[in-house]
Amino acid sequence: MRGKVRYVLTSSNTSQGFHTFLPELLQGVLKIFVLKGAPGSGKSTFMRLLGESFSEQGYEVELWVSAADPVSPEGVLIPQLKAAVVNGSLSSPIDPRYPGVTGDIIYLGDYGDKLFIQSYSQEIIKLCDAQEKHRRQATMVLKSAAAIKETIKKQAAAYLDLEKVHQVVGQLAEEILEGAPAEKHYFASAVTAEGMINYMDEISCACKKRYVFQGPAGSGKSTAILGLAARAQSKGYSLEYYHCGLEADSIQMIIIRNLEIALVDAGLLELSVKPWDVVIDMSSCLQDYDADELVHESSESLREYETLILEAQQELEQAHRCLKDLKKIYALAMDFEALDNKRLQVRDEITRSS
Repeated sequence: MRGKVRYVLTSSNTSQGFHTFLPELLQGVLKIFVLKGAPGSGKSTFMRLLGESFSEQGYEVELWVSAADPVSPEGVLIPQLKAAVVNGSLSSPIDPRYPGVTGDIIYLGDYGDKLFIQSYSQEIIKLCDAQEKHRRQATMVLKSAAAIKETIKKQAAAYLDLEKVHQVVGQLAEEILEGAPAEKHYFASAVTAEGMINYMDEISCACKKRYVFQGPAGSGKSTAILGLAARAQSKGYSLEYYHCGLEADSIQMIIIRNLEIALVDAGLLELSVKPWDVVIDMSSCLQDYDADELVHESSESLREYETLILEAQQELEQAHRCLKDLKKIYALAMDFEALDNKRLQVRDEITRSS
């Protein structure tokens, strides 16, 4: 019987630049293989095929989806074996803490034709520089978008009654919550070359119950969710935090894994509300608040925010085109048959080490 394959977003292009949760997710993993190599050298194929192989053997597999290229994983985890293979060539480099003991570095450049690559040196330099330029520009635009988003939140936050928020938290805590606490961090959404993508529906649909917090930005949704999370963690529950793709410090969803319960900030996302969902309207925590007036006040800022997100997407599209062209060059230089043999060796080593 095939093991379950779970897809989660582990990185995003945020207002502070590219951010990945791989270092945090690798804590506690006993065996780590770090793939280092140029775009197109076969890192994502290596990880995807390895994940499929373990799934076919009945193991649960977690594929870590990258915002740099949503069709390419940046890591694969086999939880039952406490083993992972990750892309070590991200903008935030990853290295095993104890090379040769708890992890190994695999240099994919060793499987490439260096003379062939050197013949394209000028084109490679041009593409790398252009890709970096577009990424930097995207980050600048996203920083402006985040500032506007904060302005929109403040408009509603001015009416927020925190005492009412704490009452909501207390009531829900009694309803939801009856080992050592554990936590993992992922992204609920990601800013990519394809726009803002999110897997919140797909990730949370397996939960037995979802508490969906609705209301304008600044109405205390994230405050309530974090308050409930703190109580759950104090009782020893295992939590999964799902962060905002634009602002990595902001939480969009928390799953209490032991209870199979999701706490979701619906925000501006199009969420498919299920019959068993519990919807909490956080606008009830706003005092002397005129919904129509607030919509009118924030409409211009919201349009500007959406324009900036689109502009950032266009910059990321340009960066992604450069990435695709780089992949084409490096792929022509690779000995993928030799790399496949190496992948089989890694698979066998992970199996033996279990």
